Amino acid sequence: MPPSPYRLLWLEIAERQYLDLPGETRALVDERLALLESDPAGLPDAIYDSASDQWSAPIGERGLMLYAVVPEPATVIVLRVIAI
Repeated sequence: MPPSPYRLLWLEIAERQYLDLPGETRALVDERLALLESDPAGLPDAIYDSASDQWSAPIGERGLMLYAVVPEPATVIVLRVIAI
């Protein structure tokens, strides 16, 4: 399997939030992150906020994920994972 074009970097708080999620919700987050690693702008339901230079994407109907994209080096920074 070739390496992903983008690497993932987690803020500590986002990683704690992720680890506190139920298993099914973590699986949804994992699916979303796999897509982000190959194309950070490719999630059809993601919303970009130019004022904060951040993206938000739903985690099904279970929560919201906030992230930023750095073009060089190609990195997706997971800022928050919020369960509802």
